[in-house]
Amino acid sequence: MDRNTVLIIDDDPDFRECTRLLVEGMGIPVLEASDCGGAAKLLAQEHARVRIILLDYLMPGMEPIACVGALRKLVERDVEIVLVTAAMDAAKRAAELGIARYLSKPFAFEQLRGVVAHSFARHDGTP
Repeated sequence: MDRNTVLIIDDDPDFRECTRLLVEGMGIPVLEASDCGGAAKLLAQEHARVRIILLDYLMPGMEPIACVGALRKLVERDVEIVLVTAAMDAAKRAAELGIARYLSKPFAFEQLRGVVAHSFARHDGTP
């Protein structure tokens, strides 16, 4: 099975839908979860498909550091977790979580496409 899917984890349904439409517009399948617990359940079944996780910083139910730790236990090392946040100090928040890449909300489509393309190119050259 190809690892070609983006998982969007965000408690804002409008943000998830908008991001899903943008990613699907790039020809990439998308999975969605509204919180880290739901994402963990989804990843238990679908982890082999996921290449990138777009993770909101603050969601109900779990602290960000615990969420990142739980996700990393469920995915392969080559799955990239990208922090997505409206926080002014996005780079600092990402570093605190051990995440190399981040997107600041609101982001432009070109920024999202760049993050997705970079991750795919780094591992297998598609899409």
